[in-house]
Amino acid sequence: MANPFKKTTNNANISKNIYGTERETSETKTRKCPNCGAARPADTNLTTCDYCGFQFMDIKDEIRIDDQK
Repeated sequence: MANPFKKTTNNANISKNIYGTERETSETKTRKCPNCGAARPADTNLTTCDYCGFQFMDIKDEIRIDDQK
């Protein structure tokens, strides 16, 4: 007796899509503090570390990437 689901199984195997092959590596848009290793998201002050206070730049102004003006 033949398998009644053979045609359905064959059709599913032929028409299936394989997802997740577009990227081989993951990435984030942050940088690490060289002093404490904390991540620095794009919407934070880029002159000093929010966790340990390490100064990345010697300027008095605050720099943010996502300023909406």
